[in-house]
Amino acid sequence: MRVDINKKENRVSIVPETYEDLWYIYKLITPGSVVKAHSTRKFKPQGSSREERVSVSVTLNVEKTELHKHANILRVMGKIVEIKPEEIAPIGAYHTIDVEIGGQIKIIKEWKPFEFDLLKEGVEASKRPIITIVMVDYDKALFASLKQYGVEFGIEIENNAAKKDKDIESGKFFHEITEELERCQGTVIIAGPGFAKENLYNMIKNEKPALAKRVKIASASNNERSGVYEVLKSEEVHNIIENEHMHAVFVLLERFLKSVGKGDGLSAYGKEELERAAEASAIDILVVVDSLVRSDAFYEKILDSVKKKGGEVHIIPEESQIAEQVKAFGGAIALLRYRMR
Repeated sequence: MRVDINKKENRVSIVPETYEDLWYIYKLITPGSVVKAHSTRKFKPQGSSREERVSVSVTLNVEKTELHKHANILRVMGKIVEIKPEEIAPIGAYHTIDVEIGGQIKIIKEWKPFEFDLLKEGVEASKRPIITIVMVDYDKALFASLKQYGVEFGIEIENNAAKKDKDIESGKFFHEITEELERCQGTVIIAGPGFAKENLYNMIKNEKPALAKRVKIASASNNERSGVYEVLKSEEVHNIIENEHMHAVFVLLERFLKSVGKGDGLSAYGKEELERAAEASAIDILVVVDSLVRSDAFYEKILDSVKKKGGEVHIIPEESQIAEQVKAFGGAIALLRYRMR
């Protein structure tokens, strides 16, 4: 992600380089934002019976955004406030800008402090290596990727060998997994129950030494989706992904759940508890779902208070798996410096 910030004009110019960058832009463009980009629009020249698509420079007052993952496109919809050439469409007409990887978009709005934090996180995230996790036993392999917005599950590969021979005749199965891993970038974590993961790694080490240098091994009780989250929370992979935002939040959630379970008074959730803890400067770490910060001034106020008093804040995407757990506690949870009761 390439970013240019002009705070004097409240303008941020962004060139997305990955789908994750588009996701950050999607989170930053809110209704009422003004965006400017190059686009195309159908236009019927005077005297012509046919429409043609022409290039335009257009500025919109945003009403709606849609992120299309499989097409790698962010659609920004709103009313035109400026367009060049001017004869292409009237001011006030609706238009849609398709923001694609490599295209520039300028966002003009009243920026909030947490949005600059999110922008900074996006720039830092674009520099981090990609992490692929493959959960494997002798029956199947499940692929997943750790993204900044959470875990994205990929393909499953089945072992078609006869059941009684699966642990012996798994060469073809392992080669299929290896071919898929070669298409993945960054660090690869092979995990799962039993010895399949070690046998797969040994084959990769013998046949694909370059790939083997990127591979780490981890244990898990199963090779299902729950196993992926088990791996992410384990100390075993802490050194591999300790700088990854979502891994940090997984660990914090575990601490919070243990605190709530023990009733030790070192955690808080719900507006009343959070407000009381923030006023007492007791919040050490705050985890909040992003949609709440954008839609409810209470959470923005709590977030700013925690930061001013030296606390740590993690804003997590609403569509992530971990957000579902946090939303069960109202959408925001806190770990405290000291007991409030």
